[in-house]
Amino acid sequence: MKPRKTKDIQKVLLKKGFKVNPKKDHHEFYYLTINDVKYPIYTYFSHGKNEYSKNLMNEIKKQLKFNSTEKAEAYFDCPMSAEKYIEMLVEQGHIIINE
Repeated sequence: MKPRKTKDIQKVLLKKGFKVNPKKDHHEFYYLTINDVKYPIYTYFSHGKNEYSKNLMNEIKKQLKFNSTEKAEAYFDCPMSAEKYIEMLVEQGHIIINE
């Protein structure tokens, strides 16, 4: 995955259903939240880091349950909507949505 600015990653996450958990020590945790239900899909950011390298972006890719770099890049570049991301998670069995 290509390197990205931390603030750009965070903007995408907030736009697509993630919410910031209260800050803990030196990290900010972002959890997927659907209809006010917090799901165990999350990533976190270290304070003071302005850009995430290829290696760190690959870790975020794993934490967000993407099985391909192409899907992860589409998510962060915005062609993949929040709805498509949730569909992917459901299809892969990572989450179950009770409506």
